[in-house]
Amino acid sequence: MRFATYNLLDLTLAPESAREGERQRQVIQTIRAIKPDVLAVQELKCPPGRAGRLVAEVGERTGLTATVQESGGRAVHAVAVGDHTLHVALLWRPGLTPLPETFRTYSPAVHHHGGWRGVGYGSLVRLGFLVAGRPVTFASYHAPAFGRHRRLDQAETALAAVTAPAGPVLVGSDFNAVGAARVNGDFYDPDPYTGHPWWPDLVHQCHEPTHPGTSHRADRRPAAVWEAGGLYDVAAHARRPWQATTGHWPSCPYSVRGIARRIDMVHATKPVLRAVSGMTVVDTPVSRAASDHLPVVVDLDPAALPAPPAVGGS
Repeated sequence: MRFATYNLLDLTLAPESAREGERQRQVIQTIRAIKPDVLAVQELKCPPGRAGRLVAEVGERTGLTATVQESGGRAVHAVAVGDHTLHVALLWRPGLTPLPETFRTYSPAVHHHGGWRGVGYGSLVRLGFLVAGRPVTFASYHAPAFGRHRRLDQAETALAAVTAPAGPVLVGSDFNAVGAARVNGDFYDPDPYTGHPWWPDLVHQCHEPTHPGTSHRADRRPAAVWEAGGLYDVAAHARRPWQATTGHWPSCPYSVRGIARRIDMVHATKPVLRAVSGMTVVDTPVSRAASDHLPVVVDLDPAALPAPPAVGGS
C-alpha cells in the first residue's frame, strides 16, 4: 500500500507558456512514476468553482480518481478549496474502496477577488478507505504560509479533524513549519534558520520576531501540537535518514540563501507506525524540475495494520 504527498506548485493544467507546460507535464510524469494507491496533493490552482474539474483532470492524466459517491448517488470530488485559488485534494487508484460517510472538507474563507491570497491556505480534505478490510483515514493538508499563530491554531483544528473518531490515520501535508519530533533526545529536523543571517521573511517562520544580529530559531509549535496529540512524524519515528523536500528551486528565497528544509511530511497515528515498511523522498532530475517541493512516499504493510473492532458480542 503506497501513500504519497506532493505540492504541485500552482498546477493549472492550462499553462500560459511552453516552459510552464513542460513543467506541468513533469508533475504528471512524477506522479505516474510514483504509482500511489492514495495521493495527497496541495496547490491545485484555479478559481474555487473549478477545483473539482481540475482534480478530475489530474486524475485522468495520472490514472487515478478523485470521485466520491455520496449517499443518494451524488458524485463529488475529494477536494477542499483554499484561499482564493490554491486547493488540496486526495486521489486514489481505481478499485480502492472509499468510505463516503468519512468524507469531510475544511476550508478557510475564500476571497474571490484576491485580497489576502495565499495567507489562509489551511485547507484539509479527509476520506477513509478500506485497506485489506480495515478502515484507514487519509488526508491532505496545506498549512498557512504566513501567520505563526494562525498556523498553530490550524494545527490544532486539523488534528481534531482527522483523529476524531479514533482509528488509523495518515496525513500528507505541506506543513509550512519545521518538525518537532526527537530521535535520541535531539530534534530529527535540524533548525534551518539558526546560523543563517536574519532577513525579514523569517518573521513568518521563527518562534518570535527578532532583530538582525540576535539569535533566531524555528517555530516548531505546530508540529509539537501534532506529536502531543497523537499524529506522529513518520520519517522521524521510522528513523529514516533526514532529507530535505525544499531548497532546490532556483527562484525560492530560501534556496538562494542555501537553506534546505523538510516541510513536506507524512504524519500518522500510532497504530500505523508499525505498518510502515518503507519511506522515501522522490529526488530525481524530473521531480526537481517539476516543483519546488519533492514528493514524499510511504509504503505500508496492510497486514500489520490493526484489525477493525469487533462488531457485536462481548
